[in-house]
Amino acid sequence: MGCCRSSSEISASRSHQTNSAGAFSSLTQAEMLQLETLLSGIPNHGREAIINLPVHQLLNLYQYHTMALYHAAQREWQHAISYEHRAIKGLQVLLPTEKDHYIFFNCYKILSASFLALGELQVAIEGIHIALAILLKHTPMDYKTLSIHYYNLANVYKALKNLKSTAQYLTKAIETAQLSHDLDEKYILMLETELQTTK
Repeated sequence: MGCCRSSSEISASRSHQTNSAGAFSSLTQAEMLQLETLLSGIPNHGREAIINLPVHQLLNLYQYHTMALYHAAQREWQHAISYEHRAIKGLQVLLPTEKDHYIFFNCYKILSASFLALGELQVAIEGIHIALAILLKHTPMDYKTLSIHYYNLANVYKALKNLKSTAQYLTKAIETAQLSHDLDEKYILMLETELQTTK
C-alpha cells in the first residue's frame, strides 16, 4: 500500500482546489495526524478521492469507525454495529459514486465481525462478501488478507452447516494463500486439515 503522504504533500495536493485551499491549514496537528493515519491504510490509487473530500466532515465521520473499533474491542457489539452503520452511511454520502472505495473495507470488516459475534450469520456473510469484493477490486494481490477473508467465510458457512460452501471457501483460502510470496506453511496446513475434515 505504500507510505502515507507527508503533511506537505497532502497540503500541496489540496491547495490547487478552489474553496479548499485553507482546509488543511485549519487542521490541528492531531487532525493532520488522524488524516495521515487514515490515508496510510488506503492503497495509493484510492487516496486522491479521499484527499478531495471535505476534510473536517471526513474526519468527523471516520470517528464513528474509530468508536466502532473501540466498542468491538470491548465486545459491545450493538454499539460497534451502530457506529459502523453511521460511518458507512456518512461516507456513502461523501462518496456517492464510490460505494466500494477501499475506505469501506475496514468498516464492513468490523460490521461483519460484530454481527458474527451476535450470531447473526446471514448478515455477517453479506458484510464479508462486501469486504471481499472491495479487496478484490483494490488489492487483488494481497493474497494473505484475501485468504483470511475466504477462511472467515468458510467458518461462517461451517456454523450454518453448509458443507458445500465451507469446502468451496476453504479451497479458495488455500489456493489464495499459496499465491502469497509470504507463504505460511502452518496456516496452509491448518486450512488443508480443515478441508479434509469437511469432506
